[in-house]
Amino acid sequence: MGLRGPPPKPRALRMLEGNPGKRPLNEHEPQPPIGRPRCPEYLDDLAKREWRRLVPILERMRVLTEADGIALANLCLVYSQLQQAQAKLAKTGLLIKTRSGYIQQSPLVAIVANCVEQVNRLCREFGLTPASRTRISVPPEEPGRDRIMEAIWSGIRTEKTRRGAANATEDNPPTTTMH
Repeated sequence: MGLRGPPPKPRALRMLEGNPGKRPLNEHEPQPPIGRPRCPEYLDDLAKREWRRLVPILERMRVLTEADGIALANLCLVYSQLQQAQAKLAKTGLLIKTRSGYIQQSPLVAIVANCVEQVNRLCREFGLTPASRTRISVPPEEPGRDRIMEAIWSGIRTEKTRRGAANATEDNPPTTTMH
């Protein structure tokens, strides 16, 4: 049996959203370094062009990490497939005639629809749709500082301080831990 329910949101995303459910945050979630992943060699020319277009956008949005290479490559690859299928569909049309003479929908229609769904899903992962962007709040950028990581670490310190104050007694004063 597979995993149930929607996948959990990353800790950083929950913090950027203000932790609306007020559930405890995973303090041991891996934090990949912010940076540009390497473009995979297996991408075709259309996918590589999309990679080169998206990477600067994602860097300016401050949501790209070194660990995002596979997801970004998948987005670019599916986008390339969508472009190719759509180009063929534009040439052949929505309907085709079978060998027996019946008219039916082109299989390319289903391929395009599937690619559109995958592209939209992957775009949401990176905050590349209007609705997904409304759920992310990125602090204003200050020169020379990585504001996302600062917001994350600030939230960790605030959460620990709050818990420490709640558990504090006269014999056990609250403490904060800097990472």
